[in-house]
Amino acid sequence: MELLALVILVISILAGFVAIFFTTFGTLIIMIGSLVYAAMTNFSILTIKHLIFLFTFYLCGEVLEYALIIIGAKKFGASNPAVIGALIGGILGAIIGAGFFGIGLILGAFLGIFLGAFLVELILQKDLVKSLKAGTGGVLGRAGSIIAKLLIAIVMLTIIISRVISNLAL
Repeated sequence: MELLALVILVISILAGFVAIFFTTFGTLIIMIGSLVYAAMTNFSILTIKHLIFLFTFYLCGEVLEYALIIIGAKKFGASNPAVIGALIGGILGAIIGAGFFGIGLILGAFLGIFLGAFLVELILQKDLVKSLKAGTGGVLGRAGSIIAKLLIAIVMLTIIISRVISNLAL
């Protein structure tokens, strides 16, 4: 049972790291895999305390995901409606991109963020340069959120590996 739990954990960690690039659910996949592993090992290796730490990191990643898009767009001069356009555009772009066998997910999200901020800013401000900057800021914010979530996933992985290795030493 412990071997099966470990296989599920490893698969969820690998899938989670890959998913960070394609969706917003990478750290959630790692979190769920950790929870399944903990339950299958009777919470003896990953305890409730460890799961709370992992869940806290997961939540931080989710907050950072959207905060960095907002900060990126605002830093480049986007109005509040353009920021909302970036967020909605990113979600719609990812959904549409997923329809292309998942391959278009990244491109769809980035393009959606850009177009969402760009089009809203262009409609409201009627300024092409300001609109281009707003879209670019949103895209840079999304790139920053991927880096932040990778770092969070590495911290989560470190916690998990340290617990699994310490259990093997026993």
